[in-house]
Amino acid sequence: MAITKLVNTITDTNTKYSVQHTGLAGDATDLSDSIFANLSALKYASATVTISAAPTANLCIGEVLTTNDSTAIYLRVTDYTPAATTFKAYKVTSATDITPSGWTAETATDVGVGKTLTGSVSGLCSSATHGSTRLAIASPTINLRKLWWNLPSGIDYTRIYFDGSDTEQTIAYLVAGNGYINYAGGGNHIGAIGMGAADGNSSNVLGDVSVTTVGVAEHDTYMIGVEIGKLTGFELPNFFKNGQLGYAPNQHGFGDVY
Repeated sequence: MAITKLVNTITDTNTKYSVQHTGLAGDATDLSDSIFANLSALKYASATVTISAAPTANLCIGEVLTTNDSTAIYLRVTDYTPAATTFKAYKVTSATDITPSGWTAETATDVGVGKTLTGSVSGLCSSATHGSTRLAIASPTINLRKLWWNLPSGIDYTRIYFDGSDTEQTIAYLVAGNGYINYAGGGNHIGAIGMGAADGNSSNVLGDVSVTTVGVAEHDTYMIGVEIGKLTGFELPNFFKNGQLGYAPNQHGFGDVY
């Protein structure tokens, strides 16, 4: 039966993600490399999209591009340079709803190759997504700002770490009991914990906050919460660059202005 894990997202903005996980052990099976913060699945996760050629009409920063995948994907343009064959974007809910959503696959295969792009401002793009180069999620940089926990008395320890396909970076080993650390709280606090030696981003795992337990018993319960700061790889649209593209800064047509 292993551990039934419940996830309660508290905050997910372009600068911060806060989440609390609770669990009940159905038997003595431990958590093994269980992801508690999957960065590529968070809101505002930036990706670079390669297109087959420079489009005839420039993309408008802030507009939403709709793909013709079997299930349409909606991309909000965050950066584009005139005559470029790449642009940056994050995923949103629909062509008219710019609520951010996370990527659904670690390799972002939800956007196909050779797919058309229709902009809410620029119209049908003259160039499709590249025929072989897939969308690439940005390698993120984050830090750990807060950590809180409540672990059962019989557990040996819990390891919390930043993932990396080549090298992991341990954040802490926690034993039974409860606690709260505000690393970034100022004053005499330690300061936010960076990703350290974590390295390697195969399958977009770099920076994921993961947990492994040792010594879980049947009916044990646990609670672990983290707050991370999103430093790079989570971008808002650079509206003021629209002047270089032949558009007014807020011509994207949505109400947000930065």
